[in-house]
Amino acid sequence: MTTEHDHADDREHHHHHKVEVSVSTTSGFFPAEGFNHVPGEQKVEVELERAKHELKIKDTTNWVASINGPHGKRIINPAHSYRENGLSGKVEIDWGPSEGGGG
Repeated sequence: MTTEHDHADDREHHHHHKVEVSVSTTSGFFPAEGFNHVPGEQKVEVELERAKHELKIKDTTNWVASINGPHGKRIINPAHSYRENGLSGKVEIDWGPSEGGGG
């Protein structure tokens, strides 16, 4: 038997595991407006591949994905999920060629 409480837990569980994602590249934004709603367990590279295809980007070799967090710019690992990267809520990813250089 399911109770009202069980359904509330289900809704809350699903709600907390979604993130809103926008990808910014030198070729434009994906999606063009707003955010895509994706599971927090999804690997970041899935949306990056979608952006690459949609924006017709040919070569993303040496590109890095980063976000602007409370402590400045932070590089994230596309092979990890949003949750594994410590991301939640609205996520605006800057994705482009590595600035290179070094110290």
